[in-house]
Amino acid sequence: MQKNRTIKLGTLASAIIIALSGCGNDNSSTTNPHPDRHVASPDWRDQIIYFLMIDRFNDGDSSNNDQGTGEYDPSSDKKFSGGDLLGVQQKLDYIAGLGATTVWTTPPVANQWWDPAQNYGGYHGYWARDLQKVDEHFGDLASYQALASGLHQRGMYLIQDVVVNHLGNFFTYSGNYDPAQPCQGFELIPGALAAGQTLPPPLNLNDCNSTEAQQAAIYHWTPAIADHNNTTQQFTYQLSDLDDLNTSTPAVRDYLKQSYRYWIDQVGVDAFRVDTVKFVEHDFYNDFFHGSDGILAKAKETGRNDFLSLGEIFEASTAYHTEGEEKLIAYLGTKEKPELESVLNFPLQATMSQVFAGGKPTAELGFRLRKMMEMYPDPYRLGNFIENHDMARLLAQASQDDLKQSLFTLLTLPGIPVLYQGTEQAFTGYRDAMFSGGYREDGQQLDSFNSDSDMYRFIQKLTTLRHEYKTLSRGDLTILAEESAGAGAFAYRRQLDDTRLLIILNTASQPVLLNHMLTGLGAGSRLRILDAMNQDAEQEIITGDDGSLTLALPAKSALLLLADGTGAVPPTDQSMTLTTPLEGAVISADLPLQGTGTPGRRIKLVVDGNLDAAQEVVVDTEGNWQGSVSVRDFQIGTQNHRLALYEAADGSSLPDIRFQSQLAYPETPAITVDDTGDAAEGSGGPLGTYGLPGDNSFDKTAPQLAIEEAKVFQAGNNVRLSLKMANVTDTWVPTFGFDHVGFSIFIHLPEQGTGQTLLPKIRGTMPDGQTWQRQVVAFGWQNSLYSSQGATASQFGEPIAPAPTLSVDKASKTINFDFPSASLGKPSSLNGITFYVTTWDLDGLSSSYRPLQSAAGAWNFSGGSDLDPLIWDDLPLITLGQ
Repeated sequence: MQKNRTIKLGTLASAIIIALSGCGNDNSSTTNPHPDRHVASPDWRDQIIYFLMIDRFNDGDSSNNDQGTGEYDPSSDKKFSGGDLLGVQQKLDYIAGLGATTVWTTPPVANQWWDPAQNYGGYHGYWARDLQKVDEHFGDLASYQALASGLHQRGMYLIQDVVVNHLGNFFTYSGNYDPAQPCQGFELIPGALAAGQTLPPPLNLNDCNSTEAQQAAIYHWTPAIADHNNTTQQFTYQLSDLDDLNTSTPAVRDYLKQSYRYWIDQVGVDAFRVDTVKFVEHDFYNDFFHGSDGILAKAKETGRNDFLSLGEIFEASTAYHTEGEEKLIAYLGTKEKPELESVLNFPLQATMSQVFAGGKPTAELGFRLRKMMEMYPDPYRLGNFIENHDMARLLAQASQDDLKQSLFTLLTLPGIPVLYQGTEQAFTGYRDAMFSGGYREDGQQLDSFNSDSDMYRFIQKLTTLRHEYKTLSRGDLTILAEESAGAGAFAYRRQLDDTRLLIILNTASQPVLLNHMLTGLGAGSRLRILDAMNQDAEQEIITGDDGSLTLALPAKSALLLLADGTGAVPPTDQSMTLTTPLEGAVISADLPLQGTGTPGRRIKLVVDGNLDAAQEVVVDTEGNWQGSVSVRDFQIGTQNHRLALYEAADGSSLPDIRFQSQLAYPETPAITVDDTGDAAEGSGGPLGTYGLPGDNSFDKTAPQLAIEEAKVFQAGNNVRLSLKMANVTDTWVPTFGFDHVGFSIFIHLPEQGTGQTLLPKIRGTMPDGQTWQRQVVAFGWQNSLYSSQGATASQFGEPIAPAPTLSVDKASKTINFDFPSASLGKPSSLNGITFYVTTWDLDGLSSSYRPLQSAAGAWNFSGGSDLDPLIWDDLPLITLGQ
């Protein structure tokens, strides 16, 4: 294969380059003087981006919906729904009213309408067939120009999504691939193009068996990527079988540069979002953007001296590590050889999801933000986001309060906020249409452009403040408070010149104490509330005599505060003491505490800020009190904690006393379950009749979905469920370290009241008439915990937190689920708690369970029907204490 990639270009390829350089589409020697087409670049730090899918946003012209090839069906998630560029233009006031200043659209270029090999359509825009033409479903060049003009007239900007790695799926491979014989097994896919459609030069040179095509080397003659950890496959194999462009070939580079210069020149595009960046070699981006005939040169010709590029590099980082950031930063290049201007901040998105939806410690977010400010050359130009079209909505795994806290954070951090269509209408379907008649996951026919909705108004207020206070887009960032042991307080300061803003959140589901937080402000600084969530917006907040702040924060609350003048420092009782030596101590068992105070006063012993769980002690007549710290609900491992002595009556408290806990599971499991033999060798299901999806990434001899053994460990109120699998793979570089298996784990909690027997979305019921109160849904890109409250056969129950902690030992084929006490409702006893474990696979994009059909398919299970359970393997009920 390497030999084919380095073939010298012959006369045919040279002719292609010459022909492209004279292509009439580019008009690169002149610029269009239309004042609404070419405008100067903005200061991108001040922008707020609204990202939309053209097909799923708004239908402005119904006459272009159906092109008569069966590609249009708004009842199907796989086909065109009817959205178009005119529809986007019609809703610009709606977008501007939200506070967005820039519109990013999915690719508008002519796409493959239907892929018969994958049984899916190119409505999304990422399967190009012609990079210099608007897709017929979306309109034409004039409608795209009108959209750009409409934006520029409003002082807004246009970002076009561009793809340089691949086209649609017009060829494929069958059988075993041999790099020495790259055309062996090669097949052009019949019906990949609609009748009358052709690929333009040089894209039409896509037949490996053609000598001309081999000499031109427009494509990599390779099969689909089987291992995303293999860099050769990453750069030269087909991503999801999509035809991989050989971006080291000059003719390909020239075609790509001309194609994307065209949209800047003819439409007035102001920036690019670049798709699938990490699948293209680094040298390409330096040439594509910074070459003498590159994108930035064309942008400057049109007056755009700061043409932004946001790269999509779908990489996260594990907690308190930076492997994701390191991969992203590599594609910014160097001063001597620059590449992209900036990137979308996937590591931050993953951490925010785990903190706000998963209940993880807010210290994980503090770490991520510190590294963001330290590592990136310009963190103020990062594209920060909560959700997009390639992942489950936050509301599919979290509450509306969780989403609001995420938005509160997103819109008060450094970086360019990116809002995905439908977030402002509290969407749960990840690619649902906004317009009535378009595809909706729930099948409803709705028009979703309500500028009076609660979420729209919530975002609107925050965007207004971001525009008003440049401190939020340009100021320094300092982390002021964070919780190491779990959900709870999180605070940071933004400062620009003399303007200082504080952002304070409580991510926990119960009130927490923010205790003696040093603000960096002077004594008696008055903090005016600019915005509040689940919090009294009228209260007076003044710092103490050391500039610190002590507040009882309501559950799921948020505050945006402006330092504005001074006030009188409120008096507090300073008589409390803790006489037990706890500062810096390490404990592994319950610890008695004692101290002194004013007789008769009631003192709360607040551990990790949790006011609901605080022990209240009364100071006796001798001025002494006694209490204790219990380790029963502390998590496994070394955990940092804080203890505050707090008097709610007047808000008095002592500064936090810091200590650690160290707990470990015993070496011997409490329960072991042998499940070897079933659901293996490619057959599974209740009767062993199901077949795995046909894609080669599913191991047919040692399926990733087969459980061989389960072990249960207990310590305090913590439970580890350790599952040894037949196989553990990370082919698709999943966030949580394993793929091609998803776990639906149902938990019966005797102390939690009545539960459910039906199993949401997997068409099953609990064995032996058992009920469940909590459900874990975990796969490579999601880890969520749900209550049985509100659960039905077709939907999960209410999202709750914290989800269990996942860890993977690939060498031993083990996946661990660590359930802290809070995940199990902080029970008084673990006895009687029951686990029911099932496996299936979920789609990494939609987070939906893969379908079960009678016939085999690349991505569906076979040997069943849409009435049969979606359970490949399961374990017998595991009950603790028996």
